[in-house]
Amino acid sequence: MANRVIIVGGGGGGAILANLLQPHGFDVTVIDKSTSHFFQPGNLWIAFKGVSPEKFLRPIPSLLKKGVNYVNDEVVSVDLNERRVTTRSGRSYEYDFVVLASGAELDYSAVPGHRELLERFGDFYSSPENSLKLWNTLRGLKEGSFVIGVADPIYKCPPGPHKGAFLASELLRSRGLAGKVKVVLAVPVPHAYPSKTVADILEPELKERGVEIHTFFTVNEVDNRENRLVSLEGEDIKFNVAVVVPPHRGPSYNISPAEVKDQSSYVKIDKYTSNVQGFDDAYAIGDCTNAPTSKSGVTAHLQAEVVAARLLGYDARYSGRTNCPIITDGKGTFVISDYDHPPIKVRLSRFKRLMEDLFVATYWSAVKYPEFWSPIFKAYFDATDEFIRRGEGW
Repeated sequence: MANRVIIVGGGGGGAILANLLQPHGFDVTVIDKSTSHFFQPGNLWIAFKGVSPEKFLRPIPSLLKKGVNYVNDEVVSVDLNERRVTTRSGRSYEYDFVVLASGAELDYSAVPGHRELLERFGDFYSSPENSLKLWNTLRGLKEGSFVIGVADPIYKCPPGPHKGAFLASELLRSRGLAGKVKVVLAVPVPHAYPSKTVADILEPELKERGVEIHTFFTVNEVDNRENRLVSLEGEDIKFNVAVVVPPHRGPSYNISPAEVKDQSSYVKIDKYTSNVQGFDDAYAIGDCTNAPTSKSGVTAHLQAEVVAARLLGYDARYSGRTNCPIITDGKGTFVISDYDHPPIKVRLSRFKRLMEDLFVATYWSAVKYPEFWSPIFKAYFDATDEFIRRGEGW
């Protein structure tokens, strides 16, 4: 009898893992409450360039290889001791291995006034619908300030707010509003980016484009009546339009035993193997975990490859490698690090912006056919790993 693998979540990590396992005789089932997979970086292109959301949406079944079972249902509990997954419809699924790949959850109720702000302006972070709302909001903005804030230091896609600031300044400049609408970036860390090495690259570029940077600013309240963001540190910033990256949490569905979740509901894992702590038949990958690395698509992808290899009997381990892209109006760079090395200095260049555009163009194929793309990605990671070991950029 084939090993039964239940994957909770049909996003990038979950779908890649399912497609890696399917050719090897596993009985793979993907459970997701959504019928569509959305390429999350696409939110930026919708919000600041007006690209149609349909470009970044695909039905989940279309991304899974033939033979992978897909269940459109919401998981409500995972019993790791009994090896059972239960869904909202009342179905129960027993497994030999389970992989939690359900992502992080955005908590718009954690900061007073935040949900109302989202309803007023939309954002470039939560959904295609809210990104489209922000696009329409910014089209009507003629003067004042557009503020991007962050409510908690731990959030998915660490360069997201910075990409938003760059793209917003490009949009305003293209509309002749560079001197009339100010872009403000407020972050809860000492520098423009959590890593000073990366901040030293980005800050001059942001300032060159007129972006005002506020550090040590953790959004603690949104005053929609006075149009101001209030920080945990005691400052406030006025806005005409604002977007705040919300606090994140791990999965809201019940996991037994409860101690495998931390205080923010993230699943505790071995950072190298992705095993849920205390269980050799349970894994968690991507944004739903407490792994000490960036919550990003690259992390989920590389963890999926490690879990697939381990289920096939290999002693694979994830190094904590990151490769988070940052784009400006014409250049790009990457945040490259691993568990043992901080981010290295990677200069901005037009070639790296082209690399990011090529990645976006190949994303859907890379999800469905990871066995084809993995050698290409591995060659890139092997080459740039040498820079990490030497502590040098490129």
